[in-house]
Amino acid sequence: MNASKPASELETWLDGFVRDPSFLEAYPYYAAILAKITPVADPSVKRMAISLYEGRLYLHVNVESFMAEPQFLRGVLLHEVHHVVLGHLTHPKFVDVEEPELMDLAVEMSANEYIEEPLPPAVTCRAYSAVGIRPGQSTRERYEILVEYAKKTGARPRPSAGEQGAGTVDDHRFLARGRAAPGGVAQTAILVSNAVSEESREGEHEEAQQDRDVPRRFLLAGRTPARIVEELMDTTRMPDEPMDWRAALQMFAARARAPVHTWSRPSRRFPHRIFEVPGRSWSLRSSDIPHLLIAIDTSLSMSKIELEDIARQLTVLSERAHVIVAECDAAVSRVYPFAGSIDKVTGRGGTDLRPVFAPEILGAHDVDGVVYFTDGDGPFAPEPPTVPTLWVLTKPTTFACPWGQRARLRPRHK
Repeated sequence: MNASKPASELETWLDGFVRDPSFLEAYPYYAAILAKITPVADPSVKRMAISLYEGRLYLHVNVESFMAEPQFLRGVLLHEVHHVVLGHLTHPKFVDVEEPELMDLAVEMSANEYIEEPLPPAVTCRAYSAVGIRPGQSTRERYEILVEYAKKTGARPRPSAGEQGAGTVDDHRFLARGRAAPGGVAQTAILVSNAVSEESREGEHEEAQQDRDVPRRFLLAGRTPARIVEELMDTTRMPDEPMDWRAALQMFAARARAPVHTWSRPSRRFPHRIFEVPGRSWSLRSSDIPHLLIAIDTSLSMSKIELEDIARQLTVLSERAHVIVAECDAAVSRVYPFAGSIDKVTGRGGTDLRPVFAPEILGAHDVDGVVYFTDGDGPFAPEPPTVPTLWVLTKPTTFACPWGQRARLRPRHK
């Protein structure tokens, strides 16, 4: 590398690196994700850093550093991908924590885990085993263990003798600490899902109950990509925090690719608890297209602009999912395949959010998820349905339903 590389040459260099046959063979998903990140030369960082700006991911590279330490390039690139896919850059659960330094420590050891390539002096979970840190724990679990130890002992957690306990492989200044970008978690989930779709090849993946049963080259940070999508989506935002509905809609479609929990085989982790703990069956199902039911609360005064905006997003969504539209006020009035436009809707009666989830509706169309456009002002079922649900709320009011994900509808005005 030339330390004075212009941006275009740096992009060409990174593209060439991730397309190297040996890297592609060992890390196909990592290569697919790195290909979506724009590299920029940045001598202000020690080695590398990852950032998100206006919806784009950037890889900050200190070129001179890697000219001096080329042996660490692969390991640090994997480290940066871990920051992205584990949500360290965007997820609200890493924001505004009580002990930022301990969160930084937890973030670093999680980003270093599962990397077998050479790294600079690095913090590992092994170094803090004495305080309860174990392999396979989530970043948040590790943070809570470190905080609990500090509260109980009145001392900061220390590494075992001879282990690295401080310093980071990369620069953390861009990791979100109270500045999580709206829609950033959705973007991460979509990035992972797309990387899987692009790099999957028929016949390469067998069903597996646990992540450890999957070949290492088909994992990201020790997890199947679908499990990462599932973890990102399960607690994307606090229930009433607004989220861009367009990003939420795309991310929701990605969830249909998440692992399948099934009772058909026992969990290997808990074989004695058959019918209590489901096994996890995972395959990419790259040829499968999810079926989504898009419910529109027709009791609303839904404007033509809103309907046109919804139709535009459904057009994009229909490229990766079978989209079925259900119009419902106090009852379901029409159900039909989406054909590219929604000009008008029937109804305008009272609101009941329950009929769409009736077995005769969900069962008849065998859907993988429900997206419901509503103001939320109506009765809902006390228990969640058997399929995931995304509520797209049209009014900035508190929605009392305790289940399902949610986003806010902010239509574009003409």
